[in-house]
Amino acid sequence: MIYTSIFHNETSENTYLLYDENTKNGVIIDPGCKIEKILEMISENGVDIKYILLTHCHYDHIASLIELREITHAKVVTGDNGSSNIGDIEKNLSPYGLGYEIKDISSDIILSDGEKLTLDGLNIKCIYTPGHTNCGVCYLCENELFSGDTLFLRTVGRWDLPTGDYETLKKSIKEKLYTLHDELNVHPGHGDKTTIGYEKKFNFSVKL
Repeated sequence: MIYTSIFHNETSENTYLLYDENTKNGVIIDPGCKIEKILEMISENGVDIKYILLTHCHYDHIASLIELREITHAKVVTGDNGSSNIGDIEKNLSPYGLGYEIKDISSDIILSDGEKLTLDGLNIKCIYTPGHTNCGVCYLCENELFSGDTLFLRTVGRWDLPTGDYETLKKSIKEKLYTLHDELNVHPGHGDKTTIGYEKKFNFSVKL
């Protein structure tokens, strides 16, 4: 697996590209960056996008979703509740964050907790981590965890938006993420990467 990312200055969001180095088939995780930048990243790496994976429904992670799906014909993948949330303007918050509505869109594939999506040499495991939203998931591929807005470097995602809940978020992190091995790299939806072991020691938002 090869992965790379781009950073959206306006929302500080990270959009990730993962692909099989032999076939150059790949996936985009959270297309929140401007579509031109995403397409440039795809072109520079020569990748054919087969799936668009969403960690949750918020506008800053799906801003380019509709355009990217139309251009690539990739299938949209979420966890449970994600399919209904991404097209719900009261939950994706698009009118407030973008100034226009993202609606009338749903998932093509809904993964169960622990279910894997396989694409050539990529085996991507979906881990349910509600709390930031009720549709939050993380994606695990080899030694790389893409954590969306569940877990950040030394902090966690906010829980005061629709469907968020702090106790649920803490439980997700403690029971689903902190049980993974300490050397696992964590690539969050915002900010710099970290590791599970580092967060267990220094993330005071959620302590063991």
